[in-house]
Amino acid sequence: MLLDNQVALVTGAASGIGRASAQLFAREGAKVVVADIRETKSLATVESIRASGNEAVFVRTDVGKMEEVKRLVDETVSNFGRLDVLYSNAAAYAMGSTTAVSEIDWDRTLDVCLKATWMLAHHAVPVMLDQGKGVIIVTGSNHAIRGYPDYAAYQAAKGGLLALTRSLAADYAPAIRANAILPGGVITDLWDEPTDEDLEIASRTTPLKRIGTPEEIAQVALFFASEMSSYVTGTHLLVDGGFNSMHLLEGHLHDPNARKYL
Repeated sequence: MLLDNQVALVTGAASGIGRASAQLFAREGAKVVVADIRETKSLATVESIRASGNEAVFVRTDVGKMEEVKRLVDETVSNFGRLDVLYSNAAAYAMGSTTAVSEIDWDRTLDVCLKATWMLAHHAVPVMLDQGKGVIIVTGSNHAIRGYPDYAAYQAAKGGLLALTRSLAADYAPAIRANAILPGGVITDLWDEPTDEDLEIASRTTPLKRIGTPEEIAQVALFFASEMSSYVTGTHLLVDGGFNSMHLLEGHLHDPNARKYL
């Protein structure tokens, strides 16, 4: 029970990494707030947690909008009286190079993938400081440290998250710890189901020779959320099956089927 009697807020919790993390946090004793724009899938996450005898509520939230983020944090405190773990995990993106991506798509990607973490922290940090402690976890990406064609907005957002994570850690230590997770290829609702070709590409480009699972990323989120990482802040952890330890042939980077899992 690593999170016994704690309150955890997880965005993007309708599916994928967010859902797996919300479920794991609950199993470890946390009361969980599930935040997402997808009501049906979010309620399924809540029900799966309650079915195991744990507490969870759903708050429909577009994390790209300040008024909805404020309401989310307010309802978290109203429901459970505190906020111990903030996991900013929601994502959205549109592909395109700098000259190809539209302003609307650029803004939406940055709002959901970068600005949302600032807005969540803007409202959650005062709550955490008042109670004397808290943890902030951010889902970054392998895209934060590598460049790939046609992901200009997404990579700008994910790169910015690393700087914001360091800033949060510097500004609010020792009461609040802030760390980022950088997943590699993980099957979530952002992608279609992997084809045999996708699996073969993952085998060639990743030392562990497979695509990761949301549950494996959730284990890392639990590490950062709990006292297991009590002396860790302001950093990031690659969870990519060893992808970044390998030198890839240039052709892999320009193969659209390969790039979507990097």
